[in-house]
Amino acid sequence: MEEPPPLRKKREEQPSPGRLAARDKVLLGILLTLALVSCAAPSKIFHYQPSPDLVWYRQDASEAAARADLDACQGTVSATRTLTGCMQGKGYLLMDRPVAELLRVRALKEKGLAAGTIAERLQLSQAKVETYLDDRYQLPDSPSLGRLPVEVLAKAGKSAAKPLIGALSADDPLVRRQAVDALGRIGDRRAVEPLIGTLKDRDSLIRGHAVEALGRIKDPQAVTPLVAVLNSKEQPSHVRMSAAEALGAIGDPRAVEPLTLALLDEHWGVRSRAAQALGRLKDPRAVAPLIGTLQDKEAAVRANAAESLGELGDRRAVKPLTAVLQDPDRDVRKKADLALRRLTETAP
Repeated sequence: MEEPPPLRKKREEQPSPGRLAARDKVLLGILLTLALVSCAAPSKIFHYQPSPDLVWYRQDASEAAARADLDACQGTVSATRTLTGCMQGKGYLLMDRPVAELLRVRALKEKGLAAGTIAERLQLSQAKVETYLDDRYQLPDSPSLGRLPVEVLAKAGKSAAKPLIGALSADDPLVRRQAVDALGRIGDRRAVEPLIGTLKDRDSLIRGHAVEALGRIKDPQAVTPLVAVLNSKEQPSHVRMSAAEALGAIGDPRAVEPLTLALLDEHWGVRSRAAQALGRLKDPRAVAPLIGTLQDKEAAVRANAAESLGELGDRRAVKPLTAVLQDPDRDVRKKADLALRRLTETAP
C-alpha cells in the first residue's frame, strides 16, 4: 500500500541520523571552546583597565601605591567582586589624571616641599608641577569632575572653578548640586553670576544650595537676587529661609529692610532666620522690629530675636528682654538672660 503524500513529504524533511550526529558534534565543540576560554582566561572576562586619562586617587597614597593596590585588587576580582568595588573599598576614587596630579602636587606643597622635590617624588616634570602650583591654572572641562565628592573638589580650589561653572548646566541634577556646593566652598567670585543664574534652576533643592553658596562667597552683587528669593512666595520655605541666612552672612545694610519685613512672614522658619540674620547685620534700625518679635507665637522666633538683640547691644532692649525672662519656653528665657548679660557688659 502506497504511503499518503503528506506523510511521505514529512518523512523526507526529517534529517537523517548521520546529519543529527554531525550537528551535535559541532554544538559540543562550541560549548567546549567557551568553557576553555572562561577557565583559561578569566582576566579577559573580569579584569579591565581604566582609560589612560583616568587614574585611581586617594589622598594619602602616591601614584605608585595606587598602582600596587590596583594590582592587588585585580588578583581578587571575581564574578561577585569587581575591580571598582575593591578599589573603592580601599578608599580610592577614579578621576581624571590632571585632577589627581593637581591634588597630589598641592598636598606636597602644603607640607613645605619645593617644586623640584615634588617633581622628583611624583615623577612629573618640574614645568608641570609649576603649572599646577600656579593660581591661574584651570583644570580642563570634564563630565566626570562634577561627580567627585565636594570635599575633593574644594581641595582643587580655584583651579576647578571654570569646569565647575560649566557643570552648573549639566543635565544630571547630582552634578549640578555638587558643582554648586563646591563653588561655594571654593569661594571664587567668578562663580557669583553663574550661581545667581542657578537661583532659577528647576530643582528647588539646587536653588537652595545656590543660595547657601552665595552666602558663603559673601559678594554684595548677590544681595538683590537673594532679596528677590526671600520675598518670593513661589519659592519653597526652605529656600527662603536659606536666603535670609545668606543675607545675614553677606552683611550688606540693603538687607535690613527686607529682613525686617520677613519678621512678619507667615512661615515661622522664615521669621526665625530673619531674626537671626538681623543680629548679624548689627544695624540699629533692626532694634525696634526685633523687640516686637519677642511676642511672636513661635518660641524659636522669640529666642532668635532675643539673641540678636544681645548682639546689637542697644540699651533699648533691656526692659523688653527683662520681661522675656518670664517666657514659658526655657530656651527663650536662656537666650534673653544671655542677651541681658551682654548688654550689661557693654554698658558705659
